[in-house]
Amino acid sequence: MALRSIYVAVFIIFGINNQLYASHDWYGKVFVDYQSTSNDINGNKTDVNNNASRFGIKGSFLLSDNSKLKLVYQAEYQFDPVDGKARGEDGTLKQRNTFIGIQTNLGMLFAGNHDSAFKKSQLKIDLFNDLAPDIKNILHGENRLKDFVGYTTPKYMGKVSATFNSFKNPSFSGKKYRSYSVNFSGDLFQAAIGIDDSMRGYDSTRLSILIPLDNSKIGLLNQKTKNLSSGNTNNGYVISFSRKIGPKGRFKIQHASSSMKIDSGRHTTIGYDYQLRKSSKIFTFYSQQESSNKRKAKDILSIGIEHKF
Repeated sequence: MALRSIYVAVFIIFGINNQLYASHDWYGKVFVDYQSTSNDINGNKTDVNNNASRFGIKGSFLLSDNSKLKLVYQAEYQFDPVDGKARGEDGTLKQRNTFIGIQTNLGMLFAGNHDSAFKKSQLKIDLFNDLAPDIKNILHGENRLKDFVGYTTPKYMGKVSATFNSFKNPSFSGKKYRSYSVNFSGDLFQAAIGIDDSMRGYDSTRLSILIPLDNSKIGLLNQKTKNLSSGNTNNGYVISFSRKIGPKGRFKIQHASSSMKIDSGRHTTIGYDYQLRKSSKIFTFYSQQESSNKRKAKDILSIGIEHKF
């Protein structure tokens, strides 16, 4: 769907009679850190980094007083408070998940620009999402694409749901990208299976499990990806553990391994978050990123702040 069409639809939403209005929320966060990076070839360097700082609006409108038919929408943009260039050299804003859809007791149908079902199937096992040790830097499949149509089923017995995505292939020469997931959410654990079909030249399968234990969480992710051009197949995995320390602290450790993006890639990261207030935290981490390619191997020490609004 063209971006312009989504904008028009959102403006129409705001013109709907107030009796049909349900709710909307403005939200966002500023997420920056100061990093010291060392590499045997390039030496040491320090930098202040933006980590997908963003703002947006999301909401829903009840379309009938006597039914559960709702129109849902979201518009989200990334900005860069450090360099002012969220989209490289050509723009200060970068579109993130932006969509419009219809939700009923049969599920939700939506279209626009969105994360793939496969990407969402990682269940927040990645404890350093949007930071330097983000699993997108070692595993394939962390995709957000435009010209998207998606459907999410209602939860069966409140526990099991499925999501189906279709994305336009920008090459105009191949079949559509497709992404699927089946998700389970129970009291003892969460689990998901994700599948990418011909997604940007790769077929992938992912299994994720997240287990809460008192004040701790254990995350396990295993992935298999085939390069459709070369026929080569690579495996990868992520193991993460976090534990609450006191009323405001959280200890985190994560290990990821794969040769999908980095030859003999291994990321081992240890970190600590401290909650200043409900909407603000400071954090630090140390990440050892290993590879047989010496240019890709590096150590990163970081301290930063995240403020949500």
